[in-house]
Amino acid sequence: MRVGFYFSPGYGYYSVPRSYWGRRYHEGQYLPSLFWRYEITDPGYWGLPWPQPGTMWVWVDNNIYLVDRFDGYVIEAIHDAWRW
Repeated sequence: MRVGFYFSPGYGYYSVPRSYWGRRYHEGQYLPSLFWRYEITDPGYWGLPWPQPGTMWVWVDNNIYLVDRFDGYVIEAIHDAWRW
């Protein structure tokens, strides 16, 4: 684990502003657009259902979120997706 960095499979480590360190998002909140670029392009590989049109699965460090593609509204949250 690197302080100030998150890890996403397929994307590697990426820098995260201090205000987001260790933050978790829950259903009904909005995921900042900074994280939208870490889309899971093959959800089936990770055991996730294919997202409905207008939504996408996104990696945020050790968490996976199903979000609205247009505003980042969190529809589903999977925390601690894997163990280190």
